[in-house]
Parts: sequence; structure tokens; C-alpha cells
Amino acid sequence: MAGMRGYVLRKMVYLVITLFVIISFNFFLFRIMPGDPAKVLVPRTADVELIQEIRAEFYLDKPLYEQYARYVVSVFQLDFGISTGVRKFADINDIIVPAIFNTILLVGIGTALAIFLGVAIGKFAAWRRGKPADSISMSFALVFYSMPTFLFALVILMVFAGELRWFPSSQAYGELPFVNRPPRYDEMSLFEKIISRGYHLVLPIVAFTLEIMAEFAIIMRNSLTDVLTEDYITTARAKGLSNKAILNDHAMRNAMLPVVTVMAISIGWVLGGTIMVEMVFSYDGVGLLTWDAVVSLDYPLLQALFLLMAIAVLVANLIADIVYTYLDPRVRV
Repeated sequence: MAGMRGYVLRKMVYLVITLFVIISFNFFLFRIMPGDPAKVLVPRTADVELIQEIRAEFYLDKPLYEQYARYVVSVFQLDFGISTGVRKFADINDIIVPAIFNTILLVGIGTALAIFLGVAIGKFAAWRRGKPADSISMSFALVFYSMPTFLFALVILMVFAGELRWFPSSQAYGELPFVNRPPRYDEMSLFEKIISRGYHLVLPIVAFTLEIMAEFAIIMRNSLTDVLTEDYITTARAKGLSNKAILNDHAMRNAMLPVVTVMAISIGWVLGGTIMVEMVFSYDGVGLLTWDAVVSLDYPLLQALFLLMAIAVLVANLIADIVYTYLDPRVRV
């Protein structure tokens, strides 16, 4: 137990150091990019004095070290400033929070489904290695793994939202199914809001789930195939253990190690979102917001988004490291 606490403590120290490096990199990256944020906030016909006033208002005329100190303090206060492009002069927190919630719903549910289905398919294929079931399962996974995300999402959109009109083609919430004149979202009951969000989530979740499910299936199949050739599996068979016990109690635990790594990356996407899926379905999440911020040169918003994505990946990797120690105690050494 003491070894586990020491291991987690070391990982926490590494996380804090890495976070500080990311914050510093995030600050300097946007300071060396071309363009003047002050000019984005004012009309092109604005005079020099107005631009100077804007620069003074946001401390852009201060020395770089003073800007850096103010930025670090504001980050720890969760104060990311105001938007300079997507929604001018709007508080960035007011813009990001709804987008994060929408993306957590999409990517959270999609990742959970992808992990469950991908691991199940990979397990099914590996146990039947070399048989028709293995070939069919892997062919199914490889088709979706190799297909561009935007292309698959567009096909789903055109068929189910365009031709069949079974689902909406855009937004994270809004109209209700089978209702001619739906009320406004803020006038809906809690049950109606859940139905509305679920109705708009179906197509994006299908596109996202099938995209990353294939990766889990392929990794799980390859990992489990290697594990099933190990000597301790042969020993377990010699002891007369059932196939179910060998697969679930011996093989799966070690085969899950590479899958946990992919899980950590996928969980990190919860804040990053998937830009392609959100753009195709015009889904109001972090991915679409990131694209809008890039197009409008909204540097403060981009800074906040990049930082949140990095924190999500760091936390996900910390969780993966802890899970690793449970699956393989040798990792602590």
C-alpha cells in the first residue's frame, strides 16, 4: 500500500511539473503568432490611439514577464479573459462551459460504447484466431478504421438526416421528435430536454463510436492473440481450467494493458472533442468551437481551449498509470 501511495505521489509531482510547462508553452506560443489581438477587437478604420487604449486595457503593452505572471495567476483563478473573435467581449468561461458539457455528452457516451464494443469484438476475434469469425470481425473493424471520419459522418448525415429525415442534421439540442411545433429549449421540462439532447446525439454518437471502436477492436485482438501464446496460458490449460476461466481470469488482464493506453488518449478527447464529427453535424461542442476560434483568430479563446485539452490528457494519463499498477504491479518498480 505504501508503494502504491509513493507511486501515485510521484505521478502527481510529474503532473504538476508538466502542467506548468504546458501553461508556459501555451503563453509563449500565442505571443509569437502573427497578428495583433488589439486590432481584432476594433474596426479596421480605428485610429492608433484606440488601438493603444485596447492594448493597455489588456496589458499587451506591458513587458513579457509581467504578462506571463498575470497569465499564470489568471489561469489558477480560472479567469481566461474575453473572446476577441467568436463572440467579441463575451466572457470565455460563458462560451466554453456549454461547449464542454455538449462535448462530454457526445465523446463520453461515444467512448464508453466504443470501449465496450471494441474490446468485445477484439476478444471474440482473438479467441477464434484464424477462423472465419476472426476474418469477418477484423474486416469489419478495418473498414471503419481506414475510412476518413468526415466521409463516414457525411454518409450518415445524408442518409439518416437528409434522405430519410429520421434525425436532425445540426445542433446539440432543439426540436423534439414527432412534435410539429416544439417549445423553446429553455421552456422544456427536464424529460423533454433529455429527449431533445438524445435525439440530436444519435447520429454524432454513431459516427464517433464506430470511428474509435475499430481501433479498440484491432488493438484488443492483437494484444490478446499474443497473450494466448504465452507459457502461463499453456500451464493453465494443463491444469484443466475451463476456456472461460483462462480467457477472463488469466489472458484478459494482461491483454488489457495496451488497451488502457488507448483508453487514456480517448478519455483525453472528452474535452478536445472530435473536430470533424462536430463540424459535419454542426454540433455545438469544443471541437466546433476550436475551429471557429481558429478561423476568427480568437487567441484568448484558443489559449483556454488548448490548456483545457492538455489538462484532460494529463488527468487521463494519470488515471491510466494508476490502472496500470492494478493490472501489472511491476509498473510501480
